[in-house]
Amino acid sequence: MMDNAGRSPYNKPAMVSRSFRAEESRARYWAQKAVELCSEIDDESLNELIVPIQNAEQALNRDRRIMVIGGQKCGKSSLLAAVAGCPLVASVPLTGDYVCWRYRAADGDSTASRFIVQEQLDGLELVDTADCAVESVAETIRRLMKGADVVIAVVDARSAEASPVWSVLASLPEERRPACLVALSYADTLSAGEEQSLKERLKEHSRTYTGTPLPLYSVSPHRGASAMETFLLRVQEALDGPNGVRAAIRHLVECGKELVRRQGSVLVAREHAARTNSGFLAGIEQEIDSFLERQRSGVSQCVEAYSEAAMQALPTTLQKLRLALGWVFSPVTLLRMEGFGVGTEKFYYRTLRDEILTRQEDSDMSFVLSCMGHWQSVRPRMKKSLECEIGEFPAEELRNELEELRMRMGRSLYAPFTALKLRTAYSKVFQSNVWWMSLCCALICFLLFVAGVLGGLGLDFLALGVLALAGGVWVLGTIAHLIIAHTICREISLLSLTLQEELKRTVGEAIENLLVCRVAAYRRLYTAPREKVAYQESTLKPLQQQQKDINMQLNAAAPRL
Repeated sequence: MMDNAGRSPYNKPAMVSRSFRAEESRARYWAQKAVELCSEIDDESLNELIVPIQNAEQALNRDRRIMVIGGQKCGKSSLLAAVAGCPLVASVPLTGDYVCWRYRAADGDSTASRFIVQEQLDGLELVDTADCAVESVAETIRRLMKGADVVIAVVDARSAEASPVWSVLASLPEERRPACLVALSYADTLSAGEEQSLKERLKEHSRTYTGTPLPLYSVSPHRGASAMETFLLRVQEALDGPNGVRAAIRHLVECGKELVRRQGSVLVAREHAARTNSGFLAGIEQEIDSFLERQRSGVSQCVEAYSEAAMQALPTTLQKLRLALGWVFSPVTLLRMEGFGVGTEKFYYRTLRDEILTRQEDSDMSFVLSCMGHWQSVRPRMKKSLECEIGEFPAEELRNELEELRMRMGRSLYAPFTALKLRTAYSKVFQSNVWWMSLCCALICFLLFVAGVLGGLGLDFLALGVLALAGGVWVLGTIAHLIIAHTICREISLLSLTLQEELKRTVGEAIENLLVCRVAAYRRLYTAPREKVAYQESTLKPLQQQQKDINMQLNAAAPRL
């Protein structure tokens, strides 16, 4: 059925293409959304329904196969060229049992595949076969028909009933049966009456071999372009029909809807469990809140005890200061005067901090024992109600966190010193005595210099007198030093009296914060079950909404029959 130039007489643009692309994309997108929702729901029972979706996607993604079969020189290649809209298909001779024309090679098969630049053929396989009267070719055709969507049986009208295609069509696969059309070639050699009579006989013939009368179409080029366009339209309808692409899309949609239905059941059960679990955890939270209130009831006593610790730390600080000042007048004392204010404040703070933290450590040990008792009472109830095993009481973890809280509290104790500007006040007390110490030191040095000069001049008697005078100045300086040291300690003590009230306020806040934080530290030990329930509660409504939206979109994605 080739013209003198070797071109196909069906030289019309292809009408056959991969349709329902938008529906495919939509179904694939929402099915994938249903799969992604499984990871958010996190329920292993849903995993078994993901595999059918993956298989359905794989089946949908494959190229749709259109096969042309028939006897020798019955016009198969010319008809396939018309389906492809490309004369090249008819001009390439077959060298094997079949050749597969594609827009791109999806499977990498380069031995039986040929490629043409026809974008509308993207997603299609156009399979041209050799003479099906040859047994090896017939076996190949039977194998290829298992993955075919449309089978076009080309029958030569001049020997239609004896065509070898009938025996091949008798083995059409029952499972995923492809659509089958009979194309009657060379019908122009018959009269209209003969052609009609032949069609009636062939329908009965096809019923005998396939169990159903197959649709027949005359495709002779001399019948005009409208006959070929009608035939190509029927091929397109068979490709897109209820058992074609639409069936694959519907199958993917149904698999997605089945998964979404199961997800809905899981979420309904989770909603019921969340209400029960929330009530149980709320009871545990109330127990911990009551525990906190009992802890808070002792805050005032604790604050009083810690403020008294400030007064107990003061004598130690003054004693340390008195030793640092020394008992005799010395230039060393003068040189250290500038740092005494800072040193006194630091020593006082550290003494106070260590005393308070030692007391707090004892309190924390009692707290850990109380938490351990409560934990042991909660553990069996948690296992029974939430099916959650919280394990042994993590005492070491709680102790480490409480130690960090104590260190933080110790740092907060420096706030009163800063608020009262004790460092500055202490420094002023010491700096106010520098002038006379400097004067005394300078006078002693001057007298020693004079005594040295007089001694050098041989005036030993006068030199001894000046030395005695220098010694007298040193004795007076020492007496003044003792008086001033006592005065400094008294002034430091008076300045520190204001610390007690400020410390009560600061320690009260610190203790309150510590109690809340350490109860919160114990509360955090229930993080795992609480997070599990809270996560389910916080995500339940959004997950249910997502599940409803996906179900609605999948229903809309299913192609209509």
